[in-house]
Amino acid sequence: MINKLKSNNQNGKQKLTLILLLLLVIIVIGFLPKIVSEPWIVETSQTAASEASNTSVSPSTAAEKTKYRQDAQLLLADIIRLRDDLGNQAVELWAGLRFEQALLAIEQGDQQYGNGDYKQSIVSYQKALDDLNALNTQSATTLDAAKEASFAAIERAASTADFTIATDNALLAMAIDPEDKIAQTLVQRAARLPEIMVLLEEAAILTQENNLDKAKSLYEQTLDIDSVHLKTQNALRSVKQQIIDKNFTGLMSEGFNALDNEQFSEARLKFRQAKTLFPAELSAENALTQVDGQESQKLVSESMRLANQFESEENWQQALTIYDQLLVTDASLINAKVRRISVSVRATLNNQIEEILKAPLALSSSDIYQSAQRVLADAKNIPDAGPVLTSQIRQLEKVLTASQIQIKVTIQSDGLTDVVIYRVGNLNRFVETTVLLKPGNYVAAGKRQGYRDVRAQFTVGSQSAADAIVVICTDSI
Repeated sequence: MINKLKSNNQNGKQKLTLILLLLLVIIVIGFLPKIVSEPWIVETSQTAASEASNTSVSPSTAAEKTKYRQDAQLLLADIIRLRDDLGNQAVELWAGLRFEQALLAIEQGDQQYGNGDYKQSIVSYQKALDDLNALNTQSATTLDAAKEASFAAIERAASTADFTIATDNALLAMAIDPEDKIAQTLVQRAARLPEIMVLLEEAAILTQENNLDKAKSLYEQTLDIDSVHLKTQNALRSVKQQIIDKNFTGLMSEGFNALDNEQFSEARLKFRQAKTLFPAELSAENALTQVDGQESQKLVSESMRLANQFESEENWQQALTIYDQLLVTDASLINAKVRRISVSVRATLNNQIEEILKAPLALSSSDIYQSAQRVLADAKNIPDAGPVLTSQIRQLEKVLTASQIQIKVTIQSDGLTDVVIYRVGNLNRFVETTVLLKPGNYVAAGKRQGYRDVRAQFTVGSQSAADAIVVICTDSI
């Protein structure tokens, strides 16, 4: 349409120019000397002549017409420039009717100009110029609107209508400004829209079916086709987040299942993995704290149970060790604190009794014997004594009784050696004698003038000594 209009306009202008030239020649040759109504350009020499003629146009009128003609020509220069610019912007595609009306106004001005009505032609030309300026301004807004419409349709990517809108508007933008980089990109993106819409539809279905990994793969394929597609970018981001949420929920569920089964290491592993997905999420951190608490509680419970078992077996030292370990771990365990008090007493008593029973000969010492008597009294004061303590009491009583029974011990010498038994007394010189000694360890010493001293260590048990103790100084000095 615009080409046709251009062609008609150019042909009309050429014809009009030829006609004007012919008319000008005729006027100059035939009529101008006789009747000059108004000159195109008023010269100084002509002014004087015209003033002398009664039929000539006044100088002001001639000047006015000349100015109108010049103004009309200036308007035409701007009109031609704008008309060509708009033609290059494919105005017929987006404002064909208004552009045609502007061309009609130009034709009207041309006719008026050709008729010498310059003033009225200026009005027509000015109207045409205003219309063309408006269209020129509109071209920028139309270009922006076309790009925006194409971009919006590409981003919607929901139906064939979006494909049509995206394509038509991208092509319109390219027609208005073929050098526009955004329009060029939109044409390329619009061409790929059908493939993108298929992938997006499949990915959306997979997302609804909770098949998130496959949906993620399709969204990534879509971005391979159009890396700047915002709808796809947002969808991919959403699916990735859903995958993270799903994995987080799964790990937390597995962790709590392991915790319910007291699989503390497995539970701790799952909760730590969940925490890596959401470092700022408190639920995973709280779950780890819960694992520590339940594991600690289980250890405490098992330790308390084992300690109680040791108590029932009267294995007081083992029970005491467990309570001490528990209190080192958590000093606030009231039950362990309370139980430790009684267990500590029994462990101490048990150790004292065992030491006496392991070394009954030490009871020959008066201090040790008295201490053993006190231990026995403490043992008898324990209520509900178990079989172990009852047996210890019997053994202790037996040992204490036996420790006080004196045993006859035979000591032999040479009648020349002075014999002394430490903690017993001086036996002087003798050849053979007997003494009554309580069970225990003893030392007999012999002295003789001019001879080296001798010592004899011997033990008196609950029975009489099997062999006589010999104390004789035989090494002369």
